[in-house]
Amino acid sequence: MSVDFHKNKKLKAFAILWIVLVHFFGIIGVYFLPDWFLPATPLIILVSAGVVILRYEKFRQSRFVAFAVIVVMAFLVEVYGVKTGNLFGTYTYGNNLGWKLFGVPLIIGVNWAALIMVSQQLTTHYIGINNRFFSAISVAVIMTTFDFLLEVIAPIIDFWSFTHMNYPPLQNFIAWFGVSFCFGLFSFSYFRNQNGTAVLYGTAQLVFFMALGLLII
Repeated sequence: MSVDFHKNKKLKAFAILWIVLVHFFGIIGVYFLPDWFLPATPLIILVSAGVVILRYEKFRQSRFVAFAVIVVMAFLVEVYGVKTGNLFGTYTYGNNLGWKLFGVPLIIGVNWAALIMVSQQLTTHYIGINNRFFSAISVAVIMTTFDFLLEVIAPIIDFWSFTHMNYPPLQNFIAWFGVSFCFGLFSFSYFRNQNGTAVLYGTAQLVFFMALGLLII
């Protein structure tokens, strides 16, 4: 299939404007109008992930299949984690990540896949690691580092919280590293083409949660 969304200028403009504006106004919205903005999180994640995957340098149907595989596997991992407490610790999801199935928001797998794309781009094109094993380690480090930041904010904005704890146990971060490492190994063959939009999305996410941390904690 010869489709090259990467060269579509309108899609590029939309992707940049969407990611920049939704995160900029998101900071303001969460601070001043949290009850209105936070429930829109699933839609924001879904659209953002969509424009990121369409902005890859080369169109490959196998990339969409790989994305879907990560979405499903990540969702199943989260279901196991929520139901047993054996993976990440004992935690429950709040209401601001949208509809749930088996206690897990349906959007959570999409979020995992989007963050894996971002981490793979940073690893391959900015850190310069092109070995599958070491790339997976780098992806796991980036994902786990991001989780350190995210865990501070998540309970406050009703994303998720750990039972009887203000911050997750060590096993949460070990599990994040392990799961991310596995996804990093798998995604190496599919998410390595140049994609500046993925890096923009990752940067916007980082700024968004850092800004929220300064404003609401």
